[in-house]
Parts: sequence; C-alpha cells; structure tokens
Amino acid sequence: MKILALSDEIVPFIYSPVVRERFGDVGLIIGCGDLPADYLEYVVTQLNVPLVYVPGNHDPDDYVVHGGQSVDGRWTKMDGVSIAGLGGCQRYKPVGAHQYTEDEMFARAARLVLTSRMAGRRIDVFVSHASPLGVHDGPDHVHAGFKAFHTFLRAGKPRFMLHGHTHVQRNLETTVTKLYSTQVINVFPYRLVELEATA
Repeated sequence: MKILALSDEIVPFIYSPVVRERFGDVGLIIGCGDLPADYLEYVVTQLNVPLVYVPGNHDPDDYVVHGGQSVDGRWTKMDGVSIAGLGGCQRYKPVGAHQYTEDEMFARAARLVLTSRMAGRRIDVFVSHASPLGVHDGPDHVHAGFKAFHTFLRAGKPRFMLHGHTHVQRNLETTVTKLYSTQVINVFPYRLVELEATA
C-alpha cells in the first residue's frame, strides 16, 4: 500500500486538482498534525481514500477533520494495516489541548500499547506529531521529542513511525532513521511511504 503522509505545511500542488494525477495510486492518507482541516478534507475528497490523523500543537483544541478518523490515543485497522497514534508535542504553555509533559505522554503511550496488545494487534504504523527524543527533534524545548516514544517503539515494535513538527530542508538534515526495529520518518511537508504486505 502506498501512503501519502502530510504535516505542518500546505503543499500547493497537493491542494489542487493535480493531486489526483500525482497521487492517484495512494491507498491511505495520514495527517501528522498542524494542518488545516479543510486541507486534509480536500485531499480526501480528491483521492477518495481513507484518512487517519493526529493533531499538532497548533491545531484547535476541538480539531476534527470531516471524512477522516482521528487515531490520537487509539488504534485502528485500515485495509489490513494496523495504525496507532499520539498527537501533540512537549508542553510549553499552561493551556493547550495538544501539549503534554513527558509523564503525561508516557501514560498515553503505555495505554496505547496495552490496548493494542489486549486486542492482539501488532502496530504497523505509529503516527505522531512530535518525534522520539534525540531523533529528528529540534534544539529548543518546543521541538524536542518524547522519551516516552522510545519505550513505545521498543514495546510496540511498529514497522514505521511517521511524524512531523520539525521543519527540515531534506538535503541538509536526516529525515529517515532506524530506531530499534522501526523506521522513523519525518514527513514534513509530505512523504510517500510504501508499506509492503506482511504474511
């Protein structure tokens, strides 16, 4: 299955009818946060495939994308692919629904691993806004990743982790890193990911 993952910035040729020509073979859209809902709704309407998403720190507290399914704090299965998600970033102000302390994110990650294990599901794709601490994160507190994600990746062993949040110049910075048994990919502003079927 080919996945179109998006985060943090509107891409003009994706927000146009050209998206059907360039990405007509995509089977799933994944939103990794900080994107206007109408942008994702447009892409879903044009490609007519499922969308799953998590919120970013700049998304509204009541962030909803019509035609898509939030996987923030939960998991789902789409066309045989098991997907789990945890949106948000490190807390940097007193209010904001999509900001978490390290302890809060650890508790969210632990619940997610537990519920997927209770359901007997191996997670294929882990969707987040922030990255794991020390992997693709930024130098400031706001863009630092979560230590909790290291625990999540060791315990859940997803095949891929797709995240956004840190804006990069692809020719200058690392955007794909193998961490434990997971391929961690910064999708900013978009990325095509090929997910091969497993036996």
